[in-house]
Amino acid sequence: MKRWLLTAVVLVVIAGCAGIPNEAAFKSAVGAWDGHDVGELVKAWGPPNNTFATPGGGTLYTYYEGRIVPTSCTVDFMVDRTKKIIGWRFTGTSCRTVY
Repeated sequence: MKRWLLTAVVLVVIAGCAGIPNEAAFKSAVGAWDGHDVGELVKAWGPPNNTFATPGGGTLYTYYEGRIVPTSCTVDFMVDRTKKIIGWRFTGTSCRTVY
């Protein structure tokens, strides 16, 4: 009986952790785009919400989610003139991925 109860508790804890938002995982997922062609990003993420020209001929691709500032997430990808992603940043409180 004790073994069954222990097994049930462990399974509940594991199931509960399956939906924990994780900023570190989000950072890793966004960072994995470094060096990729921006066309690949657009194919995977869809069109950006905004684009901005940067000095030197590059472009800033901005994706955002959420309308209320405390629960928003904005992700910027810096793209050089050859269309390669050369940097990124994200801001907001809902920038999380679920693992």
